[in-house]
Amino acid sequence: MIMTARDRTLKIVAGAMAGAGLVAGAFSAFSHLRYRRSALATLSEYGTRTMRLMSPRISFTDRIARMASRPEPRRDMAFPIWSRLFYDVERREGDGMPVYYARPHSPSDIVVIYIHGGGYIATASLGQALLIDDLARATGAEFIVPLYPLAPHHTWEEAHRLVLDLYLRTLEENPGKRVILMGDSAGGGLALVIALSLAERGVRQPDELILLSPWVDITHTNPDIAHYADVDPLMEPGPLTAVGESWAGGTPTSDWHLSPINGDLSALHRVTTFVGSREIFLPDNALLHDRLVEAGVHSDLHVGENLNHVYPMLPAPEGRRARHEIIRIISDRRGSRAPTPPAAR
Repeated sequence: MIMTARDRTLKIVAGAMAGAGLVAGAFSAFSHLRYRRSALATLSEYGTRTMRLMSPRISFTDRIARMASRPEPRRDMAFPIWSRLFYDVERREGDGMPVYYARPHSPSDIVVIYIHGGGYIATASLGQALLIDDLARATGAEFIVPLYPLAPHHTWEEAHRLVLDLYLRTLEENPGKRVILMGDSAGGGLALVIALSLAERGVRQPDELILLSPWVDITHTNPDIAHYADVDPLMEPGPLTAVGESWAGGTPTSDWHLSPINGDLSALHRVTTFVGSREIFLPDNALLHDRLVEAGVHSDLHVGENLNHVYPMLPAPEGRRARHEIIRIISDRRGSRAPTPPAAR
């Protein structure tokens, strides 16, 4: 039988597909055996490590100085192209802070203020936009995303004032609605600061405070952090400390406006924290949970085993499960679960 060129091509393609399937299957088995996690979660960590190795080797102090010497970049956020099918996006700018409003086509009784991460030096990313898009479509909630002023051109005081004013204005404009405060990484730390500031003023707390790998202590003095430095593919205490000092301006870095783990937590309402077991923020997030429980606050701590920073953003099964839980919290479909007990250390 004579094999035609088309037959040969199909045979090569079939062989390549079979080989790719074998490689994918082998890598998936390796990921489950080595890390007890999905292949996508492992690929994400390996990609992060590769990017870190390829990044320029300059100190963060020098990097911050270079950023300060250049004009402040414009703060923008790009939602996915399909977003207009589910909600309307509006950008407003006043007092130097752009704010994005993602409003569902049908009226909603839930408003989520989402404070993005980025180490207080970077504005909202595509990953955050995709997360918000997923949550907005699943819950039908309105999302409000402030792009707050960043270091090194600004310090915490300006961002704190603007975001706190936005929260108070949102409360006033949405009587009777569930108002949720949410943030990731540095934005999670700032969200906790805002909640503490509300308590200090005697203002109503958010119905839910949802924190994704929040940066709650910019001093990094917790001795347990050293046990996680080698497994974290993204963050190191030294560079983060340099960023934190720039963000602090002249304020002591232990002040609760910068390290909210040191604040009076007793007036907080409901707090849910997601953190990976392979990141340097785990010790402080576990300590925050313990202090919340001791203060009588309803606190849930979700530790993603063998997962990295802000793992609910992952396009992997572990990320999808975390997002499903966040959707339940936002939609108030959690049921009457008991709070998580103190974290074991």
